[in-house]
Amino acid sequence: MPDAVLTPSGDQLPTHSLLAARGGCIFEAEVVEMMGLGDPSIVDRWRSHRQIISVRNEAGEWIYPVWQFARKHRRIMLGIRDCLAELSFESEWEPLIFFLSSMANLGGHSPLDCLRAGKIEAAIKAARQYSPLRSA
Repeated sequence: MPDAVLTPSGDQLPTHSLLAARGGCIFEAEVVEMMGLGDPSIVDRWRSHRQIISVRNEAGEWIYPVWQFARKHRRIMLGIRDCLAELSFESEWEPLIFFLSSMANLGGHSPLDCLRAGKIEAAIKAARQYSPLRSA
């Protein structure tokens, strides 16, 4: 786990700040329980197919930002998977940075803010525009 990551604006951000943002992170067992899944391997499949946001903690364990889940409906928040499908990333930290970063093309809001406000297409468009910047 890196000590810090580089944001799109070039700032260094401590990884612990990202992990604590918007409610923190949970372990796989908590995801399984929250989502009402009978099989923990479902979470592994979601992770390996880039359908869920996950990073490794200092112990090397996969953890999952809690803000990506719509707990009431026992599902991943609408738009998360669509954005992940559009993002081109090499580091497991890049999706986390993307969703939490304020962006000029979103009026200073983050993609997560847009998803919470129901502006799913705006977040997906931002993901499309973000991808070339990360692979350039």
